[in-house]
Amino acid sequence: MKHSFILLLLSASLCACNQSTPKQNTADTTPHTADTGATKTAPIDRLIAPGRGIGRIFLNGNIEDVSTFLGRPDSSDAAMGSSLMVWYAKHNASGYKTSIFSHRNMGNKDEIISRIQKILITSPEFKTAEGIGVGALKEEIETDYTLKPTDGYKNKDGKVQIYTDLNKGISFEIDSASNKCVGVVVHKPHDTATAYLNMH
Repeated sequence: MKHSFILLLLSASLCACNQSTPKQNTADTTPHTADTGATKTAPIDRLIAPGRGIGRIFLNGNIEDVSTFLGRPDSSDAAMGSSLMVWYAKHNASGYKTSIFSHRNMGNKDEIISRIQKILITSPEFKTAEGIGVGALKEEIETDYTLKPTDGYKNKDGKVQIYTDLNKGISFEIDSASNKCVGVVVHKPHDTATAYLNMH
């Protein structure tokens, strides 16, 4: 009888432990996920990393490597060791655009490689770690980035003002009428010559 009572107590203790464990795990992981902002972050192949790259395209990488997953560019312009290549979604000029500016170090031993200096995307699928991308309001962007007006251009809908966070290596193209981002550009931090280069 005593032996049966001890077994019953052990069984009850094990059941209680098993029931409390999942609750503890949930409590431990849920705040951690919320604190890191993981729900805002895009998948790695859609991540905008200021001063580093966008998705699978990285600054200082070889432009030739991009063609392996984007295919041939829909347009290109090259002169004096520099090139600007443009890809449109589904090769339709009315679709989202990816533009890449690259440059060769003429006279250096690696001059055969055209290295990526600047990347522009207009697709809203790409986001920063804070969840910022095309479609974001200027006020939302300013919560995470220090913006300085650097350039502008006109599109079919009106004027677009470019704002740059030179310290982080990122620029945002803001439509003046809607105050929304219509393009994101990544470049090297503190590189004014490249950051202010017009890609339109």
